[in-house]
Amino acid sequence: MSGSNLVQPLFAAWDTHPDKSALRIPRMRGVECLSEQHLTFGQLKDEVGRYQRALDALDLKKGDRVLVLSRVRAELYVLMVALLGLGLVPVLIDRGMSAGRIRAAIRLSGAQVAIGESDILRYWWFFPPMWWMKRLALDGKTLGVEDFNTWLPTHFEPRIELLAKDAHGLITYTSGSTGVPKGADRTHDSLIAQHHAIREHWQDQPDDIDCPSFPVLVLHNLCCGITTVLPKVDLATPGRFDPVELVKQLQQEGVTRLSAAPAFMQHLCDYAIAHQVQLPGIRAVAIGGSTLPSRLVNRLSVVFPAAHIVGVYGSTEAEPIADVQLDELLREGDSHDGHLVGYPARSATVCIVPIGQVLKDDAKVRRVQCAAMTIGEVLVSGKHVLKGYIDNPDATRESKIPRADGTVWHRTGDAGYIDERGRLWLVGRIKDGIKVGDRIIWPYPLEKELDDLPGIHRAAAIAWDGRLLLVLESASATPLDMSAIVELMRQSGIFRVSWATVPALPVDGRHNSKIDRLLLRKWLEQAKLRPQDLELS
Repeated sequence: MSGSNLVQPLFAAWDTHPDKSALRIPRMRGVECLSEQHLTFGQLKDEVGRYQRALDALDLKKGDRVLVLSRVRAELYVLMVALLGLGLVPVLIDRGMSAGRIRAAIRLSGAQVAIGESDILRYWWFFPPMWWMKRLALDGKTLGVEDFNTWLPTHFEPRIELLAKDAHGLITYTSGSTGVPKGADRTHDSLIAQHHAIREHWQDQPDDIDCPSFPVLVLHNLCCGITTVLPKVDLATPGRFDPVELVKQLQQEGVTRLSAAPAFMQHLCDYAIAHQVQLPGIRAVAIGGSTLPSRLVNRLSVVFPAAHIVGVYGSTEAEPIADVQLDELLREGDSHDGHLVGYPARSATVCIVPIGQVLKDDAKVRRVQCAAMTIGEVLVSGKHVLKGYIDNPDATRESKIPRADGTVWHRTGDAGYIDERGRLWLVGRIKDGIKVGDRIIWPYPLEKELDDLPGIHRAAAIAWDGRLLLVLESASATPLDMSAIVELMRQSGIFRVSWATVPALPVDGRHNSKIDRLLLRKWLEQAKLRPQDLELS
């Protein structure tokens, strides 16, 4: 039978080296590690076979969707591989979403069965879409939830179904703030292409021990046949952890690769530099999920002296889009406005189009592409770029532009430009552009300059009452230099500005790294922020 399946390489890996460590996963409660789980590739094979036999008993057929509600644990990955191998479709929902949006995502998911942890599934009664689902817990039954373990045989040989390339593989509902939740439709074809794209731009070695703080990368690592050690961090709050325990883990486990969001890396680097700790055993570092602040960029090579360090730009719908080497970022990151995110990945094609353009086909995209150094919307295309959203043709039409080769242009919603050398720079989200008079002020270039001023730990620039509002997270040890802020505004040609300070800027729940601008606006509405005018005269 012709066809493919994302987990085919894993089926080969566990027969090639069954005794090699596959997964080492800490069970976390806040910053405390309660226990650790360890599976070899051979043990993973055995567990996947048992899980598949239990899934057979549920009378599911290829293409059926299964709602997966679990924290990061070994059983989660066993379940994911078992489902994918059978051609069943795991549905994952970001727990950082509001209860209302989680409820909507469950309703839209089309799942027939829910499998997960008992202390999550026990709340099924509060989510009406789950009332009609069969519910099974990986760790024992609770009221209205059966024990999945009672369905497990002592042994069963795992199997793999070869699927059409457009078969649904994985559906993910990630955090969003407005509108109907969108389920990213990760077909097996796109997942395989993404696996190859990641491997192409961040090559692994057979003896690598990878420590990712992005849980979805574990599936990629398993298919590469390399060992994954998840960090001793509650991945629901990746910016908060015990750095002493993390450093000890990285050293004792012999970790060679590390990937994380900026908040994670900043916390680790702050501790390491304060205590004169270096991690020379790590030979590759990748940072993604948000733009990189200057104070982090300037510290990375001190903590990781032997590592090849890259910043990666991507999204749920397209990963990777571009990447930039640390030495280039240090050398040229301030040569233009905004954040340098580098050359497009070899698997990706990137173009810039005027903001607000109606684009229905590839020919129109080609006609209106912006010249170098012209700000517009970032579009990306490639085999690894998701072609649509599950059961949501309106969202697909809004964000996807079909191409003749069967791929799509994905509208990222990011504003940026391509410089004379073909490198991509970002200036902000399109929705966050600040209209002042007849000009648009983009937040990233301004925030980047503010972040480097005395007394400012981090700055956010948002629109408020027809003017620019600066929300400043002050550095406690250094007073704000208001004269420097005034001078920067004058140089930028901005003459009507308000400002406010906060102990800490709110950040996204997923990576703890992006400024939550919507929450800042809510604080303004609720009078939790009290802006004052900046005297510019």
